[in-house]
Amino acid sequence: MATTSRLSALPSPYKACERFQDPIVDEVRLVRHELSVRFQGDLKGIAEDLMKRQKTLGTKLRRLK
Repeated sequence: MATTSRLSALPSPYKACERFQDPIVDEVRLVRHELSVRFQGDLKGIAEDLMKRQKTLGTKLRRLK
Protein backbone atom coordinates (compact mmCIF):
# COMPACT_ATOMS: atom_id res chain seq x y z
CA MET A 1 0.00 0.00 0.00
CA ALA A 2 1.49 3.33 -1.07
CA THR A 3 1.13 6.28 1.24
CA THR A 4 1.29 9.92 0.31
CA SER A 5 2.82 12.50 2.58
CA ARG A 6 0.38 15.17 3.66
CA LEU A 7 3.09 17.78 3.03
CA SER A 8 3.41 16.82 -0.62
CA ALA A 9 -0.23 17.78 -1.15
CA LEU A 10 0.40 21.32 0.06
CA PRO A 11 1.24 24.02 -2.49
CA SER A 12 4.90 24.91 -2.57
CA PRO A 13 5.67 28.54 -1.65
CA TYR A 14 8.37 28.51 -4.35
CA LYS A 15 5.83 27.56 -7.01
CA ALA A 16 3.64 30.48 -5.97
CA CYS A 17 6.62 32.82 -6.40
CA GLU A 18 7.39 31.43 -9.84
CA ARG A 19 4.28 33.09 -11.24
CA PHE A 20 5.63 36.55 -10.39
CA GLN A 21 8.67 37.54 -12.43
CA ASP A 22 10.97 40.33 -11.38
CA PRO A 23 13.37 41.53 -14.10
CA ILE A 24 16.10 42.32 -11.54
CA VAL A 25 15.87 38.85 -10.00
CA ASP A 26 15.91 37.33 -13.49
CA GLU A 27 19.06 39.29 -14.36
CA VAL A 28 20.81 38.25 -11.13
CA ARG A 29 19.94 34.60 -11.79
CA LEU A 30 21.23 34.87 -15.37
CA VAL A 31 24.55 36.37 -14.25
CA ARG A 32 24.86 33.74 -11.50
CA HIS A 33 24.25 31.00 -14.08
CA GLU A 34 26.77 32.49 -16.53
CA LEU A 35 29.44 32.71 -13.80
CA SER A 36 28.72 29.16 -12.73
CA VAL A 37 29.15 27.91 -16.30
CA ARG A 38 32.27 30.03 -16.88
CA PHE A 39 33.99 28.78 -13.72
CA GLN A 40 32.46 25.28 -13.83
CA GLY A 41 30.77 25.81 -10.47
CA ASP A 42 34.05 26.70 -8.69
CA LEU A 43 33.00 29.20 -6.00
CA LYS A 44 36.59 30.10 -5.19
CA GLY A 45 37.21 30.99 -8.85
CA ILE A 46 34.05 33.08 -8.96
CA ALA A 47 35.03 34.94 -5.76
CA GLU A 48 38.55 35.62 -7.07
CA ASP A 49 37.12 36.97 -10.33
CA LEU A 50 34.71 39.25 -8.45
CA MET A 51 37.55 40.57 -6.27
CA LYS A 52 39.61 41.35 -9.41
CA ARG A 53 36.62 43.21 -10.88
CA GLN A 54 36.18 45.15 -7.64
CA LYS A 55 39.82 46.30 -7.74
CA THR A 56 39.41 47.36 -11.36
CA LEU A 57 36.33 49.42 -10.54
CA GLY A 58 37.97 51.13 -7.60
CA THR A 59 34.86 50.80 -5.46
CA LYS A 60 34.48 48.59 -2.43
CA LEU A 61 31.69 46.17 -1.87
CA ARG A 62 30.43 46.40 1.68
CA ARG A 63 28.83 43.91 3.98
CA LEU A 64 25.57 44.84 5.63
CA LYS A 65 25.64 44.40 9.38
